[in-house]
Amino acid sequence: MRILPRSLLLALALMGRAGALTMTYVNGTTILHERRADWAGATLTGVQVKQDSLALTSGNASGSLLSSPLTVAAFDELIPSWNAMTPPGGSVSVEVRAQGGNAWSRWFSFGTWSSSGDRASVDGQKDAAGQVLTDTLRLSHRATTYQYRVTLRGAGTTVRLLAFNTTDRAKHTAGLGQPGNRAAWGKIVDVPQRSQMIYPDGGEVWCSPTSVSMILAKYGVNVTVPQAAKGTFDRVYDGTGNWPFNAAYAGSLGLRAYVTRLPSLAAAETFTAAGHPLALSLGWKKGELPGAPIESSSGHLMVLDGFDTQGNPVLNDPAALDNASVRRTYPRAAFEKLWLTHSGGLSYVLLPMKN
Repeated sequence: MRILPRSLLLALALMGRAGALTMTYVNGTTILHERRADWAGATLTGVQVKQDSLALTSGNASGSLLSSPLTVAAFDELIPSWNAMTPPGGSVSVEVRAQGGNAWSRWFSFGTWSSSGDRASVDGQKDAAGQVLTDTLRLSHRATTYQYRVTLRGAGTTVRLLAFNTTDRAKHTAGLGQPGNRAAWGKIVDVPQRSQMIYPDGGEVWCSPTSVSMILAKYGVNVTVPQAAKGTFDRVYDGTGNWPFNAAYAGSLGLRAYVTRLPSLAAAETFTAAGHPLALSLGWKKGELPGAPIESSSGHLMVLDGFDTQGNPVLNDPAALDNASVRRTYPRAAFEKLWLTHSGGLSYVLLPMKN
């Protein structure tokens, strides 16, 4: 595992030319595995490692890869994400266990995902070591090592990216107020504007797939909001807000997509200045987010398009009543605080495929 200087690894990640990146921030670490070298030392059962993907070996209906243990800065939350293609009836499952001291936790599952069929997280995973909250492993005590297991089912199923974000909840706001890069201000990515509220049959809770559909459209992949909602629906969660499932959906349509946590809007500027919008998760109470189309939210995603000339974030907020009023500008300090305190800087990164 190689750790690169932050400026270099961000440039490589944005250009899509890097392999195993370790993105280290003050609030956590994100590791991407997406090429042959990244899976060196893994234990393979019925799975073969190709140049830039995992696939079942000939004749096997299922198989798995068990990673080598990965050691990172101390963490008490972990969120995985993946890009995979599955045929009808095929699926992918990702499991993680964590090590604190000398003891490994149980294997925690992040459900079963299919690009063409049923998608379901797993309820009821809680013990003394921690619990899974739909898409997030929350540990009772900090760990420094984790290991993952990915299972492929169905001939033709492939996995081309696995990402793991780890974070220490006590450091979620450690980057709050970091000075921005004025060279990135005044740069706005042209992202198609779409409202979730124009759909009467469930649209009011479709902020996540609506945000994904907007970024997909920016890259020329035009799916409707209802199509994106159907493609991200988690049967057990009974909703479309499962973070890894949203990244997996974008990945199934040809993008390089993963979930991370950024430490500040200053870090987000690197992406938008390079022409790559982000989907961000935040929450607020009445009066905390001036200009918002809804007065409060316990959890909402919107697309960060860039920053105005004063450094305030410019967003496509899908909670707007119609497409014409989706574009919003929010006060930088207020927005950053709500983003970091609510989700620890959670972001969907959707990029064109690497060269």
